[in-house]
Amino acid sequence: MDVEITTIGERGQIVIPQTLRDHLNIEKGEKFMVLERGDMILLKRIRAPSTEDIEIMLKKGHEHAKKYSLTEQDMTEALKKARKK
Repeated sequence: MDVEITTIGERGQIVIPQTLRDHLNIEKGEKFMVLERGDMILLKRIRAPSTEDIEIMLKKGHEHAKKYSLTEQDMTEALKKARKK
């Protein structure tokens, strides 16, 4: 893809060129994370997981818990510990 140039507006807004929006299927209202990496600014699209994604995560979690004989209490304690960090 060719290089595109955009300008920052008065309120700090930038326009993602139409060719990139079309290529990446970016639609109005989508959310992005803004990250600083040295002298670069990166935009990372944020998408909510699909029902299928959630089911896969749950299945993997259940498999892990079964493999290591983890109980619901073990998981609750692990969550509390992680939240303290």
